[in-house]
Amino acid sequence: MGDVFISHSARGDAFAVAVLEKIEEGLRGRAHTPLVDQSDIDPGDEWRPRLVHWLARCDAAVVLLNEAALRSHWVRREVNILMWRRALGAPLLVVPVLLDGLTTGAVKKAGLEELRPIQFARTAQGDQQDAESLADQVLGRFARLPRAAAGKDPMSSWLDRLAVYLSEARKQPKLLAEAARELGAEQDFRAHVAAQHGDCLFLAQQFLVAPPERMEKALDVLAPSLQDQTIRRLTGALTATWVNEEAARSALPAPDKPPREMTLLLNAFSHGTAEQYIRRATCNAIHGFETKSVGSLPTGEDRVGERFRTWEDAVWKEFFDADTEEERMFPKDLTTRTHYLVINEFRPPDAEFAEAVNLLHRAFSWLIVLVTTGTATPDDQVRSAFKNAVVLEPLLTAEDEKTAKLRGKRLRQLPDLLAGTY
Repeated sequence: MGDVFISHSARGDAFAVAVLEKIEEGLRGRAHTPLVDQSDIDPGDEWRPRLVHWLARCDAAVVLLNEAALRSHWVRREVNILMWRRALGAPLLVVPVLLDGLTTGAVKKAGLEELRPIQFARTAQGDQQDAESLADQVLGRFARLPRAAAGKDPMSSWLDRLAVYLSEARKQPKLLAEAARELGAEQDFRAHVAAQHGDCLFLAQQFLVAPPERMEKALDVLAPSLQDQTIRRLTGALTATWVNEEAARSALPAPDKPPREMTLLLNAFSHGTAEQYIRRATCNAIHGFETKSVGSLPTGEDRVGERFRTWEDAVWKEFFDADTEEERMFPKDLTTRTHYLVINEFRPPDAEFAEAVNLLHRAFSWLIVLVTTGTATPDDQVRSAFKNAVVLEPLLTAEDEKTAKLRGKRLRQLPDLLAGTY
């Protein structure tokens, strides 16, 4: 038994509605609980609190892909959260379903390429579409949902930590409700309180996708009811949430696969932004992820070799405390962690830079290299010179980083401001 989220854009599509209803009926018959939102959501609307709650806690998901879904801003965001959870190790079953005779090529073109490695439910080519047989394909995947992992994935752990911090405010329930109002979730929050569900966990889930300005206002409401140490931990956990969740998801290797010569290109303008992206992607994971930074500008004529040797030495020294050749050996638990090397280039890398990164990946294929490129991303020719390059989008502006930097400073100062000592 489990909760199954169904992502769709079926309104006005008779066949999609028929498939949706058959799947809902079948899930209930198998003692699962389908989580389905039937109302329209406009692209400009903020996240609906109930959907965030469902996405954060569901045991499995079905993604119905018709032409409308491929154009839907909301379906794209729902898929991103689901695949983000999977990339962080959640035992989450996701079943994509192709309708309207769509192909996996159309899915890729719509920007949902990360679904392609998963087995799709679909009507065989040349066969007549039939809602019942398609629903049966989907339901066949739910004979047994994945077993719960032996420990929590980083996103679940992050949400649990937030809920613990927020629980200090329970002695003033009006403040929790007011914070929910600032997050645009007051109605659903009150429903959870009335049903005696996890009110603080529900509130924590809203911080996962809350716009930064709403998050800051909610913290201002809650802070007077929290201890200074709790405020510092809470603000530390939330500082990186300004980073777009889709960009954050792209900074992670594919679910159930180790990284393989993976390069991330981020058009960052200031120090620290790259690490904020990694913190956002990993949900501030305490264990399992390591990040180190290094510069890149060569001074001699051997620009490729000098860069490679500098970075190679940094990997051994920073990740493995190996200062000499004799100390260079990998620990037995190497594959239990994901390693990020941030290279602060702050200008578009050229072909020589790409060649040096490729050399680095030959030595450390499991290393994820994140390159800050300054005001622009590399042109297509340079980008193709990397083996597996991912441009983190949407692109940043100088104003984005400046705003985030100032907001982070205000959050860090919050305990002192409350005490009147700043």
